[in-house]
Amino acid sequence: MRDGERLLWVVAVVGEDVYGFVPETGNFHRNEGLRGDFFVEQELQYEQITVSRAKALIEAGLDPLDPDVMADHLTEWRADPKAFVPEQVFATVVADLR
Repeated sequence: MRDGERLLWVVAVVGEDVYGFVPETGNFHRNEGLRGDFFVEQELQYEQITVSRAKALIEAGLDPLDPDVMADHLTEWRADPKAFVPEQVFATVVADLR
């Protein structure tokens, strides 16, 4: 997901849920804000990428989230018992494509 030229998130859409990769946790977390934008508002730009490209972006290191703006979310995500490691999300996305 981008805002103009700036990459903001690596996003996985699985069914009706939207997960965003959070560099600070190294995991994907369900994200209602991204879900609302993806399915309704569409204020940001989405580019479909392959699992290989998503892995490469994550391995290259994504910019950390703004700790002031995202403080509450980061606290939640750090304690998220339902977080998914990237490989779980990639396997789910691949299975969903078949």
